[in-house]
Amino acid sequence: MSDMIDTLQQLQQLRQRYQRNINALNALTLSEEAFPGVSALQMANHAGYQRHIQRLIDWQKQEQALADIEVGNLQTQMQQQARREKIVAVVLEQQQEEYQREQGRLAQKNTDALATQCWQRQQAGDI
Repeated sequence: MSDMIDTLQQLQQLRQRYQRNINALNALTLSEEAFPGVSALQMANHAGYQRHIQRLIDWQKQEQALADIEVGNLQTQMQQQARREKIVAVVLEQQQEEYQREQGRLAQKNTDALATQCWQRQQAGDI
């Protein structure tokens, strides 16, 4: 279970890193506005740069979505593991209670047997 928790923390850190990358890349696209009086070559270069940044943003969003899916799967596995552990704990507790009841019955049976023997000896001695 602790391995799952460690993995979950790593995935959440990864998701946060992707979000920071997306925010930084978005800031780059907003800060690079076309300036008046620039050449066509510079405008084409700027457009290519913007496309490249947008591809990076899309890639980071895709990676973030995959990390989200992994987090969901891992949380489901952790819930299932917790349920299994709870079931085992309940079964063990029930078995311990049953064992204690059985020990009590055996002790009572032995006490009754000794009492019966004492009574029979007493009855045999009275005759």
